This record gives sequence, C-alpha cells and structure tokens, in this order.
Amino acid sequence: MRLIILMVCLLASPVYGEDKEVAVPVLTPEELPNYQFERELKENPVIIQDLSVGQQFVLDTQRREMKDLITRRLGILNFRQHIDDLKTIQQLVDRRVIKPREVREWQAVGVVFGDILANEFDLHWISYEDNLGLSKALRWQETDNYVFPVTMFSRRIQFKQKIDAAAMFEKIRQEVIAFKEYERRNLRI
Repeated sequence: MRLIILMVCLLASPVYGEDKEVAVPVLTPEELPNYQFERELKENPVIIQDLSVGQQFVLDTQRREMKDLITRRLGILNFRQHIDDLKTIQQLVDRRVIKPREVREWQAVGVVFGDILANEFDLHWISYEDNLGLSKALRWQETDNYVFPVTMFSRRIQFKQKIDAAAMFEKIRQEVIAFKEYERRNLRI
C-alpha cells in the first residue's frame, strides 16, 4: 500500500526544475475544426555535390560487374549504355538472372539504367544528400530536377512489383520532357 501511495505522490508532483508554464489555447466548438497546431518548420537543406572519387569508383565497379554478368549469363558482349540496352536489362529480369535478395546487383542494374538515361537525356550523375541520407542521382543541368535510378529496380523487387524496363524508361522520358519544358517556359535555362 505504501508503494502505491509513493507512486501516486511521485506521479502527481511537478517535475523538479520545471518552472515553465505552457500556454494552452481555449477554443470554442466553432473554432476547433479550423485550429492549426504550431509547427516548428525545420529546413533540411539538400546538399548537391559532384560525385566523390569513392562514389565514382563504386559506380564504375557496379558497371563493370553488370557488364561481366551480362556477358557470362546472357552471352551479350556489346553493352553500350544506349536505349537498345533496355532489351538486355529486360532479359536479366525475365530470365531471373539476379535473385531477389541480391540488392547490390539490382542496384547495379539501376546504375546501368541510369547511364542510359544520362546518355539519352543529357543528365549527369551527382551526389544528393537530404534528411534521408546520401544518394547518387541524375540531374539535368544546374536545375532542381533529379532522377534516382540506382534503387529503381531493387525497390520494385523488394515490393514484388513487375519490372518493365521500357515502360520505366518511357515514364521517365515523359517526366524529363515535362521538366525541361517547364524550365524553358520559365526561362531558367
């Protein structure tokens, strides 16, 4: 019984050193639906940089590994980072050359897919850091238009989504056309 009384006293007593009063607004029933809670807006700046030497090395390694895999498993010697290579990427998917648990390999597919996007749409690789972490992305000129191809395939595999490389490419093509047109209309280029 003493323990219960002691617990009640401790819980009911004010916290030591707490001398701030919190203003609690009193609202009428009519004001309640429109009440806006105060939010502390924290700007989390995005940091855009050129790829570091280490990041370039990782991309180059993934490209090499993917070309080796394509040569060994599909017998294709000519992989040029061209739109025609979408068929080769689709063969990797359709033949299940890469297992679902091989995330690094799926990300390497994203890298070579990104190289195709970069070549076709005049994009360039950059380092993109935000509150979620550091990523490699493609950027169009010096605008705020980005594509994140590295995880496009691994995420689809993770969530058991169908992969259609040509459809993915076409969707991105439409988005790139739209943001380029937007930038041109607003005279930002």
